Amino acid sequence: MVLVDSRLEPQKIDLEFCNWLGEKGLSFVLVFTKADKQSSVKTDQNIAKFKKALLASFEEAPTYFVTSAELHAGRDEILAFISGINQQFVIPAYKTEF
Repeated sequence: MVLVDSRLEPQKIDLEFCNWLGEKGLSFVLVFTKADKQSSVKTDQNIAKFKKALLASFEEAPTYFVTSAELHAGRDEILAFISGINQQFVIPAYKTEF
């Protein structure tokens, strides 16, 4: 999960980090934070700019979540996403026979 301040236009350091993750073949999702600190229109505009900047390097934009710690916005969606990812992991059965 890459945390991005939703109040800011795309920052070079954030884009570079996302590109580095992509170059290494590492999956990631974006978590836009502090959505309660500005209008939803401004948040949507900054997210659109971020996605557009990523599409210069990626075939498709990664999954993203919009969050607010104060309002608990996005909390349930992120927890559901994590739960879904965790369900994909299988604990291998160990053989007890020798």
